[in-house]
Amino acid sequence: MTTVSVLRLNVREGAGEELARLYDELEVFEHSRRSGGFRSGRLLRPLREGDPYLVIAEWERAEDYQAWLDNPVRAELGTHLGPLLADDVAGGELFEEV
Repeated sequence: MTTVSVLRLNVREGAGEELARLYDELEVFEHSRRSGGFRSGRLLRPLREGDPYLVIAEWERAEDYQAWLDNPVRAELGTHLGPLLADDVAGGELFEEV
């Protein structure tokens, strides 16, 4: 059964476009794929100003998502993305398809 992670990113005012550009430039989803168990992911921009960006990703198992959270590559990517965020990002919420 597929595990879905939902990550909410509270972006600093005016930094949304930069976040989207860096997500693409840094190939975040490609790095996720290399960590194992990653099926797909999307970065969603909010339609209402002030709402968080969402990262929705599908994983083979919850353990694969945890492996990505523990991956030092993710931490390195975070050093680039972190300054664009209004607060620290831990892990996302996990769901399973029913």
